[in-house]
Amino acid sequence: MSRESGVSRRTFLRVGAAVGGGLLLGFRLPALVRQSAAVFAPNAFIRIDRAGRVTLIVHKVEMGQGTYTSIPMLLAEELEVDLAQVQLEHAPPDEDLYSEPLFGFQVTGGSSSVRGAWEPLRRAGATARSMLVSAAAETWNVDPGACRAVQGAVIHPPTGRTLTYGALVDKAATLPVPSRVVLKDP
Repeated sequence: MSRESGVSRRTFLRVGAAVGGGLLLGFRLPALVRQSAAVFAPNAFIRIDRAGRVTLIVHKVEMGQGTYTSIPMLLAEELEVDLAQVQLEHAPPDEDLYSEPLFGFQVTGGSSSVRGAWEPLRRAGATARSMLVSAAAETWNVDPGACRAVQGAVIHPPTGRTLTYGALVDKAATLPVPSRVVLKDP
């Protein structure tokens, strides 16, 4: 602010902070902004990026019961990735996407986390796995039944070809979400 307006910078900041509770300044350094990687997000629970990082959107909170271990285990098993590959991000409030099936609203409690998340997270993992296998099969022009998901990659045993999940996210993101998926045996 210039003195010509009759208000100094110091007065402007002091009054602005008192009236608005603070002052937020922002700027962008284009050279330092990372380009966002393409992400495969077949449902509300899973994101996989081009580096093969799996993010689980956790709709429960950790209250000392091991929720942040048990819930990712459900996904990791079905998706065929090591538990260490799964990073967690807390879900936003959204009862349409993250409602607890046992209660009908978004909540953590009543010893319901694993019981309520068991099937939805297994289906989410199976859906993503199925789409990634289909993407690899389409890439190789082979039957999806001849491919398998193993440790964050899809392999075609007859030819020995392998593609990581990260290499498949762009193609998988273009595929329709299957209406039915096969869950692994528990």
